[in-house]
Amino acid sequence: MTPWIFDRRAMLAGALALTAVVIAFVGAFWWLQTRMMAVHVRETYSLLDQDLSLRQRLGELLGRQTLTQTLEVRRAVLPEAPEFVLLDARGEALVGDLKTVPGGRAVLSAPALRMQFAHEDGSRSYVVARRLDDGAALIISRRDNAAREMALSLGLAGLVATTVVILVALLAGWVFNRFVLDHVSGLAAAARDIQRGQMAARAPARQRLDALGALTSTVNEMLDQNEALVGGMRTVTESLAHDLRAPLMRVGRAIGAARGAAEESVREVHLRDAETEATRALQTFNALVDLARAEAGLSRDAMEPVDVGALTADLAEFFGPLAEERGQRLECRIDSCQVVAHRQILAQAIGNLLENAIKYAPRGSRLELEVHKLGTGGAEVLVRDEGPGIPEHAREQALRPFVRLEGAAQQPGKGLGLAIAAAVARLHRGKLLLEGAEPGLRVRLQLNPV
Repeated sequence: MTPWIFDRRAMLAGALALTAVVIAFVGAFWWLQTRMMAVHVRETYSLLDQDLSLRQRLGELLGRQTLTQTLEVRRAVLPEAPEFVLLDARGEALVGDLKTVPGGRAVLSAPALRMQFAHEDGSRSYVVARRLDDGAALIISRRDNAAREMALSLGLAGLVATTVVILVALLAGWVFNRFVLDHVSGLAAAARDIQRGQMAARAPARQRLDALGALTSTVNEMLDQNEALVGGMRTVTESLAHDLRAPLMRVGRAIGAARGAAEESVREVHLRDAETEATRALQTFNALVDLARAEAGLSRDAMEPVDVGALTADLAEFFGPLAEERGQRLECRIDSCQVVAHRQILAQAIGNLLENAIKYAPRGSRLELEVHKLGTGGAEVLVRDEGPGIPEHAREQALRPFVRLEGAAQQPGKGLGLAIAAAVARLHRGKLLLEGAEPGLRVRLQLNPV
């Protein structure tokens, strides 16, 4: 089970981001509440002004007595309606009582003849006055609880919304933290397995094309590269111990025999044998080094644009006389194909394929050599012979180092030709395919863009 681990910097960044979101959210609600209250106050004053204008017009049309009677009837019928006070020119109350109006006469000297008063219970009173033509004054006041209810409702909505934002942010942070920890734990587990000697261990592959998935893929590619490097070193070490011991022992015996020979001619024979064995050992060593470099991908640094067609044509010209000595016909169909490749190691791989074809094809047979472009932008080198071929069940085994199949023991070699060609194909992100040609063997060396 993954432990509860958090990165402090990530937590700090998350806390700062959450704080910023909460502040912005609260600020937006405060602005919204302020704007709604401003609209409510403006609408309240507008309604009171309209009511005053209506009463003033009524008095102008029907007279002061009718206005007074109308206000009295309204006070009696609608006691909860806004309070009206009618003052005469001397300031005496004709209708209503100034004591019921917050601020009393103060509204008559207020700017725009308007005033607001806040009460202890959270309600507010709005007072508006209007001067009449004869010096009288009409005052209307309204006690409003809607502002308090709006403030409470908006505050509660803001609190609930802020709580939801915080909870969602915390949940998203927890899920993201677990998601990241799963990736990191997979990488750590793979590293621990590799430390224990399990070189094939890899971090769990992620199907999503995200940054962490790309990181996991890159780490796995790095582990593949490291495993290839270790495998290449192991191959060279084991192969050197396996295949160079006998030639070096024969070199030592030949040199010892030469030292003990009394006759010059016998000494020359033993020295010639020692030289031959040393040459074979050096060839084997070079082949093993090339194989290890290809398997480990160390040759990628020396890659450059190479015309595979021109390179293959040069090799065909070099191996042509060898085929003619055996009475074989080398038919070439070569197209120009530019790929990024390691020229030297690619030439060795193609040369190995041509050498094998000439070696195993019967005398007087036909050999085919083709080079053409692939749809992926790479190139394919095809070599076909009319020899005994390789059975389908043994083709995978034939690509391994030091494997000599039945019927190949009488031919010179160490079983490294196809193994090196397969490693070179992998170095160029391609593959080596062995196919039956009926009769013979068809080998396809495919190279993809690196």
